[in-house]
Amino acid sequence: MKKNLLAVCCMLTPSLSFASIPEPYVVNYGLASTVIEILDDDLIHISFRHHSNTIGESTIKNTAMVFKKDYSGPKVYNPNDNGFNTKELSVSVDSNNGCISINELNQNNKQSATICPAIYDNTWNGASVHNLGMHSVYGLGQTFASIDLNNGGQVNGEWLEAGGFSTPDDRGNTFSSVTYSDGAYAGATTPRLQFPVLYAVGTNINYALFLDSKFKNDFNLSREWWEIRNKNAAETNLYYMSGADLPDLRSDFMELVGRPPVLPKKALGMWVSEFSYDNWAELDDTIKTLRQKNFPLDGALLDVAWFGFKHAWQNNSDANPMGDLSFDEQAFPNPASKVASLKKDDIGLITIEESYVSKQGNYGGTNYDGMTAHDGFAKNCGTSDATEFNNWFGISGMIDWSNNAAAAWWHDNVRKPNIIDLGILGHWTDLGEPEDFRPNSCYANGNHADYNNVHNLLWSKSIYDGYVRNHAENPQRPYSIARAGTVGSQRYGVGLWSGDIGGRLDHMNMHYNAAMQMSFAGIDYYSSDIGGFWRKFDDKGNKDTAIEPGTGYSENEMYSLWFANAAWLDIPLRPHGNNCGMPGATGSDCIITETSPALIGNIVGNLSNLRQRYELIPYYYSLAHRAYKYGEPVIAPMPFYYQDDQTLSGKADQKMIGKDILVASLTTQFKETRDVYLPTGSWYNYHTLEKYDTVNGITLPNVNQWIPSENRNRVPTYVRAGAIIPMMYVDAQTKDVFGHRKDGSRHDELIVKVFPSDKASSFTLYEDDGTTVDSYDTNSVPHYLVRETLINQTPISNGVQITIDTAHGNFAGALSSRNNEVRYLINSDDSATVTLNGSPLTSLANRIALEADGAKGWIKEGSVISIRTGVESVENIKTIEITTTQCQHNCGFASNQPSLAVRGTNNNWASTEMTLIADYTWQVEVSFGASSNEQFKFDVFGDWRKNFGDNGSDGSFELNGADIDIREGEGTYRITLFDNSNSYTVTKI
Repeated sequence: MKKNLLAVCCMLTPSLSFASIPEPYVVNYGLASTVIEILDDDLIHISFRHHSNTIGESTIKNTAMVFKKDYSGPKVYNPNDNGFNTKELSVSVDSNNGCISINELNQNNKQSATICPAIYDNTWNGASVHNLGMHSVYGLGQTFASIDLNNGGQVNGEWLEAGGFSTPDDRGNTFSSVTYSDGAYAGATTPRLQFPVLYAVGTNINYALFLDSKFKNDFNLSREWWEIRNKNAAETNLYYMSGADLPDLRSDFMELVGRPPVLPKKALGMWVSEFSYDNWAELDDTIKTLRQKNFPLDGALLDVAWFGFKHAWQNNSDANPMGDLSFDEQAFPNPASKVASLKKDDIGLITIEESYVSKQGNYGGTNYDGMTAHDGFAKNCGTSDATEFNNWFGISGMIDWSNNAAAAWWHDNVRKPNIIDLGILGHWTDLGEPEDFRPNSCYANGNHADYNNVHNLLWSKSIYDGYVRNHAENPQRPYSIARAGTVGSQRYGVGLWSGDIGGRLDHMNMHYNAAMQMSFAGIDYYSSDIGGFWRKFDDKGNKDTAIEPGTGYSENEMYSLWFANAAWLDIPLRPHGNNCGMPGATGSDCIITETSPALIGNIVGNLSNLRQRYELIPYYYSLAHRAYKYGEPVIAPMPFYYQDDQTLSGKADQKMIGKDILVASLTTQFKETRDVYLPTGSWYNYHTLEKYDTVNGITLPNVNQWIPSENRNRVPTYVRAGAIIPMMYVDAQTKDVFGHRKDGSRHDELIVKVFPSDKASSFTLYEDDGTTVDSYDTNSVPHYLVRETLINQTPISNGVQITIDTAHGNFAGALSSRNNEVRYLINSDDSATVTLNGSPLTSLANRIALEADGAKGWIKEGSVISIRTGVESVENIKTIEITTTQCQHNCGFASNQPSLAVRGTNNNWASTEMTLIADYTWQVEVSFGASSNEQFKFDVFGDWRKNFGDNGSDGSFELNGADIDIREGEGTYRITLFDNSNSYTVTKI
């Protein structure tokens, strides 16, 4: 046995404090060794060197997945004959076999794991991990398990229950068909991606293991001793992370592999897409229809037709346009002016690109020859000849992104002038598994096994590095949507989508399970082809298995359910499908697919769900800043924040948006209700405002997901007590996430929803210009000009104090002043008084008055108090106090009538009493049916001797006037009467 020199000398010292990383702890045994770097008190770096002793150099190498390499070392390091202690870990190393036993000092000195080196056969080395009571495992990557013939594709489940994780290919990342358990094709082809970080969760214990390997790996978790298999690896390098809980572990992991930059703000909105918009006219028509139907929209993605693939494609030819990366001006003429015109209309563009470059294309081979001159293609091993690929995209070479010089040439000479300089917002990197490869190819970083699983990572890096390199010329944020990647992709401004998924809810369900795992793996921006890329029958004649019994497949229903989920969970929100996109497609291969939510499914419901997403953009964008600053997930799996609640183990059909909003996705066609589980705490129904308190968790049965009054599928949503949710104003004029409006008006007010709690809470609103990077540091980490505004709520006697603090920071275009609207929930029968900075605020007549330019005052709408501060400098502190008084009826408000009731078809012309909620303001909420003659009137005494109707249908009431018509169909309405102005409002809610 041999330990490093520092470890030997330090045995004489009972406790050492370190300002730097100590020398690695080394144990040689037989012809192998175990090497451990102590990077922090809760982070160790392990190398199992399966076939060699470590003498001399003992530094453990990193792959391209790792970002942070400058750890300062543990605060405490106590080496001894059998191992060492840090402030948080006790580690022992067996000198006979190199096994490592780890005890968590901050978790009652409980042993978390024993990790041993393992040689499985001539091909597979790795590690064996003793499962010491762990009940759940998360992370590891994206796969689409075989669909059970009886139960369909499943949304819930974690890897320990599944028995492990592997991709169905001996190279790792791959692109393969989704199948049934008997091998039959199930209607889609998707990427399978390895993100080899494992989060293990037990009772009062957890840890994470990151396998830092670019090679194919398998995780067999079906045995007591888990098998981590690492193909053709001479050494197995692991990071062990300790932490108090899953958020602590993920924060440490994100520090290690890199946190995501702040994405362009427009990426949070809706982007339309299909395979493929064939020309500008087709795209213009899609945008026009969305605008006409009042859908907000931030951009469009252009598939391969943009560079001429649709009309210039030739099978088995080297003259295909793959790799042109310049607009096909036959179908997309005058691209510079068109892109500028779309930008002026607040529409961004993202263009697709691939790693394959045709030998000739439509450009005479300039791009191919340029890359050849820079040695930029995969080569036949042992030669200087570029490997030739002949696939559906023609005869081509594949770019070797591990050649940094060639990658930089491609960016600066092809991608930048043809895409970025035109004003294209981002990059859509396709086929990046890679879809086509040759096992005998070699690259700058080695053979194909060395390269396969970092191909898209290095591709994304080349894009990001190009933006860093050219920042002085163009400060635009780097942003990519990738079909493949691995650990670390996120730090290059990458979001992933789940590939060519099927147009069926069982595939969508599997996507949302993958979303859970990818969130643990560090991918905050994850999306799907909403509605499915392939909408066709599979080998069994099915189009779906997630259908309520007694019903049948409906493409419209499938699409709108998926869109409703994605409006909460997908970033970006991107409907996409194969709309006869493949050149030469005929017959069953020419599938006509509609993707625009203005043209398929429940259009009214699609619009409602989309506007709900846009209302919450300030909340989502603040979460994006927190992901960048702290490594917090934007959309988190339920077990992430509630790991001790085993009811939530593997539960992926509910997710958290930030820490405060819980959504329960819609998983089955034509199902009208679903059960929702609320973990410990106090919760409010986001839509109905009902409150639920639970000490040990509660299942709410049969929560409505189909809302007849709104004519839409509505995702059940709940908000934690104390939540503070910043919002933006959205209506029929809203165009995009910046709040640009079709009529040129502005609604710049900050809207904040505050949910009551008996404990104080806060939220920080982050704002910036949404498009640029201010600077990059020496590690290429971006920095932004940001404004932060702290918003607090504090319970007081009989009410609440809500403070919008001074805004700190500035950026180009930042508002110096604005109105602020705070919405707070009280008992509907209570009266309220409101002050702003100690002065009483006036109760206004209605929302129209509240939303008037510069309005200052408050209104009560049912159980919601809405307050506007008037236009104030963002540097001023706005302190609002709301105090409530419990009352039984009318609460002492002034009025001109002794009582009022609504009588109509809703109650068979009986009486539904109205409540006096403020001076001269009466209100009630009632439901009307679907008939065409739903009507009502106001009655004072309940006997018709004094009643009011509306002779002119103009919102003014007259004594003995005409019946008032309900004009918006079946649903619940809030009716408000103002008896000092002889007016009333009817609002569908």
